[in-house]
Amino acid sequence: MLHCNNEKPDLIVLDIQLPGMNGYQFCERLLQQHRNSMPLIIMLTDQADISDMEKGLASYADDYIAKPFNPRLLVARIKASLRRQSGLSDPLASEQLSLLGVFIDVPSRQVRLFDEPVKLHKMEFDILYLLMSSPNRVFTRDAIISHSKGDNYYITDRAIDNQIYKLRKKLGVAGKYLETVSGIGSRFCDSLPLST
Repeated sequence: MLHCNNEKPDLIVLDIQLPGMNGYQFCERLLQQHRNSMPLIIMLTDQADISDMEKGLASYADDYIAKPFNPRLLVARIKASLRRQSGLSDPLASEQLSLLGVFIDVPSRQVRLFDEPVKLHKMEFDILYLLMSSPNRVFTRDAIISHSKGDNYYITDRAIDNQIYKLRKKLGVAGKYLETVSGIGSRFCDSLPLST
């Protein structure tokens, strides 16, 4: 943890099983100290349970690799994660988004609702950024997963729906603009969606 404070790494390869704490607890401490500059996290674990993967990916991790793994695969995943991070902070992309009282500052990964801070997990932030970057456009679950985690990821539809549900609750009064389109995906409306 001390090295992370001093060096400020771009990416951490993190084993779930650590002496004295687990990987999730490590991420919690890291998030408290680096809320505005959280490094990318690739979790390594021998826990192949899908629920463990969903927990890690939804809350902290950018990638999740089960042991045993091919070292070349790990290097490829590291490069892919860094490319995605570079794309999110591309100077040609919108660094700030504001719509209907919701304000996103991309470089600091901060979200505010009518000037009040909103605490989001990594995947919640990525989903909100994607949806607000193209108001009214419906993004499929696959498109949301690809944006947040890259291609060829297995996350259940229920896990994505759960992230949308939690995001809607955290957005409070603005959550009504986050609409689920049955059988397709989700969108952020620039006006109150009509009841169906």
